[in-house]
Amino acid sequence: MTNEWPLYFRDNLTFGARAHPAAICCLWMKQTRLGETIDPATYSVLANLYSKDGINYLIRNVLARPTLRSLVLCGPDLTQSGAAFVNFMREGIDADHRVIGDGAQIDREIPRDVMDLRGVHDPEKIRAALAETDTLPRDEFAAPRVFPRSVPAADEFPAEDTGFVFRGEQIVEVWVNLVAAVLAYGRRDLTAYTVPQRELLDVVAVIQSQDPDNFDLSAWVPLTREQLDAYYPQLLSRERAETIAYTYGERLFDFHGKDQIRALVAELRATRYSRRAVAGLWDPARDANATDPPCLNLIQARVRDGKLHLTAYFRSHDIFRAWLMNAFGLRKLQQQIAERVGECALGDLVIVSQSAHIYADSWEAARAITRDHASAYLKNPRLVRDPRGSFNLRVEGFQIHIDHYSPAGALLATFSGAQARQLQRELAFYISRIDHAIYLGMELAKAELALKNNLPYTQDRELRLDGANASASRETGAGMF
Repeated sequence: MTNEWPLYFRDNLTFGARAHPAAICCLWMKQTRLGETIDPATYSVLANLYSKDGINYLIRNVLARPTLRSLVLCGPDLTQSGAAFVNFMREGIDADHRVIGDGAQIDREIPRDVMDLRGVHDPEKIRAALAETDTLPRDEFAAPRVFPRSVPAADEFPAEDTGFVFRGEQIVEVWVNLVAAVLAYGRRDLTAYTVPQRELLDVVAVIQSQDPDNFDLSAWVPLTREQLDAYYPQLLSRERAETIAYTYGERLFDFHGKDQIRALVAELRATRYSRRAVAGLWDPARDANATDPPCLNLIQARVRDGKLHLTAYFRSHDIFRAWLMNAFGLRKLQQQIAERVGECALGDLVIVSQSAHIYADSWEAARAITRDHASAYLKNPRLVRDPRGSFNLRVEGFQIHIDHYSPAGALLATFSGAQARQLQRELAFYISRIDHAIYLGMELAKAELALKNNLPYTQDRELRLDGANASASRETGAGMF
């Protein structure tokens, strides 16, 4: 029997009498809470099982210590990991190494003949179940078995069914992140064109500061200035070649004889706060059964705080081959509308893509771009301001105090408490960026550790366990994010 047991998650387990033949798997129950009520002499080890993948680690640990003969399963089964384990014990696995009746994947490195060595023990009251194991033999029922662990290499990850937001200063920056997300989280589906795709539903892309006239396109970007110059007239004017069924520009500037952009501008000039500055491109009479209906269906302009924001809705959007061109064209249209409305600057360009997809014939090129260039757009979260504000953390007396400031520097609120867990619940509502939330979680953990150990705490500085922390000037804005 290996002396390094358990092989996995040693620091996450609670140990009792290690020679005892019974173990407890309490699923999602807190180990500490259960451990306080159970005599440690009545079990060998106490563990959680949060996910179905964790069954693999449980099996490996048990087979590496074959004195364990009984497992008491208890606690809330929030992810059905316990149900999957019971199915595994009762039914075993199929030829594809999946649990029969559940589908949970069991590592292929573990031989099938090993999997069914154990008996089944249904959950009962914990003490009663443990009492039944006292008479079990305490010698090994087999030689210890240890198996190699393969490194997973998933190319598709679980995600929300709908609703993804990507925000950035420049169009190419947002596009690279969007391409990476479709490749990682996009559902593989067939299409009407019989070409496989990866697809996200209801994607919102926000471009905040793109200059529509002054920008550079790197050689690796699959779009050139010449292509843009050829595309702009199709969106920004009513003209179209006879060989083209329609253009976006034709429907915006001459839809059944109506110039929708002129009407949109007139609406905003008359009423700056109007919500009626809308232009539609979908023609029910023509498009419902058309072979090539427009992908862009609607635009809406709004003026707020002296900025003109433009929102565009696409029913179907090829993210790799069309999104970039559409985005630059819409930014140019937004500029023209703002100039015609007058006395307003460019605000955000928001592009809503109901179907955001990349076709299979573009996957390799898309992967190459994200592999070689996505890292260039990873920004230091300290240098990217959260539009919902920044936070200044300090430890005073017996509490952690957090001041919440607006982007303009006005103090909005102060949160105080002795526990990071309590404060993170209060702060979560006021944070919009994931990287900001991760940063604040790190700082809260440091602040709580300093508070509990009577150590000096300074935000953005390493917490020195010897108490030799340097101070930072609050007046210069250090320690605010």
